[in-house]
Amino acid sequence: MRLVVLMIEVEQPEGLSTRKLVLETARHNVITAYSTPVGIKLLRRFPNVDVVVLHTELEDRSFKQAIRELKNTRNDMPVIGISPRADRDMDGADYMISSHDPHALLELLAERFEATTSDQGDE
Repeated sequence: MRLVVLMIEVEQPEGLSTRKLVLETARHNVITAYSTPVGIKLLRRFPNVDVVVLHTELEDRSFKQAIRELKNTRNDMPVIGISPRADRDMDGADYMISSHDPHALLELLAERFEATTSDQGDE
């Protein structure tokens, strides 16, 4: 299954482009935002988003506050937190993974959301 993923993070452009490339290579649709307010606007505009990927090191909000705002917009929305710190508390995220391993994101999406993992047609 192909997913629509909303990515909200401040790591521009290297961190985002790596994760985005991995997901797009697996044929997922990726919408990007560089701030929480823009991410929330996109979530309202594109209600078919399957999952939000949210970086813990936001500049405009605390991670916990950003999750609260996303869940207030759509409370059934799964949120995956990505963090450079392995010991990071989940602070309301449904899942937490390392931001240094873009393939871990793909593996989590496959395991929890039955998402495709490659461009080889494993839909």
